[in-house]
Order: sequence, then structure tokens, then C-alpha cells
Amino acid sequence: MLCPACGTENFAGADTCSECNSDLAAVETRSLDPVEERLHNDRVGGAAKPNPLIVAPLDTVDSVVQKMAKLGHNCAMVAYDDVLVGIFTERDVLRKLSADYDNLKSAPVRDFMTPAPEALETDTPLTFALNKMSVGGFRHVPVVNEDQRPLGVVNIKDLLSHITANVPDLFEA
Repeated sequence: MLCPACGTENFAGADTCSECNSDLAAVETRSLDPVEERLHNDRVGGAAKPNPLIVAPLDTVDSVVQKMAKLGHNCAMVAYDDVLVGIFTERDVLRKLSADYDNLKSAPVRDFMTPAPEALETDTPLTFALNKMSVGGFRHVPVVNEDQRPLGVVNIKDLLSHITANVPDLFEA
């Protein structure tokens, strides 16, 4: 949606322009197709995987990797006092640990996690989640409550699965 005041492109459904804060409520928009409607109206909380693997910053790399493998998780949320402080993913294992895993496996996971990761709250629209993942290059994004307590995790597959499950005629010609 283009802002009539400054010409900045904004997300469909935005109330104010992200650049100049002009009111966009009066801007006419075309009707949304069913997928766009879901992306705009559905929230991350409905698409995220609940019950993420949550580990402590001082847990060893090996114990976290073993838990991830056992549970079939691609990432672990790192929390201290129930507050998200980092994320540790399969990508971290491959990029930061694989060359010397045997010597590093007893180190604390905090040494290899991504600290202070971008996170989404459960009421975040799917459009915003997709944009954040695309722009940031994130494969996994933690879902948190207002106190930054990890509640789930979302990835692109989760978002696509949610859309395809909730738009019944999506694949009919």
C-alpha cells in the first residue's frame, strides 16, 4: 500500500505509514485474495510450533544437540529466568562447531548461540513474520509473550502449512 503523502510502500492493512506516520486508514485498497487475506489476518500464534525446546545458557553444546536430535527439533530457545536470551540452531552447529566439535561439545551453548534474537509475539500478523524472515534471513523465529518468555518457534514451512490448511480451495483449478 503506497502512502499518499510520501509514496512509501507499506504493508497492506497498516494503519499508519512506516516512514511519515500519515494515516493510511482512508487509502483505498483492492480486495485481497484468500491467501493474502490469511497472511494479513492470521497471527503467528496460530502457525507457530508450540512447546519449543528451551535450554539454559550454561547447558553444554553436546547436551543441547542431543536433545535437539532426540526431539527432532531444528533449534533450541535459550532462556534465563524464563526470558529468551538466545537461539541455537542446526546452522550454528554446522557453521560454528562442526570443524572442532569434539573439543567444543562441552562448552556452554551461550558461546555459540545467536544472542538476543529477533522474536515475534503471538498476535503478530503472518505478513510481518514473512517479511522479518525474508529481510533478516532467518530460518527460525522465536515466538514470545509480552514478557519475552518463549512460547513457540515459527519457520517458513509452518507458515506455508498454516496457509494451505486454512485456504481450502487453494489448489483447485
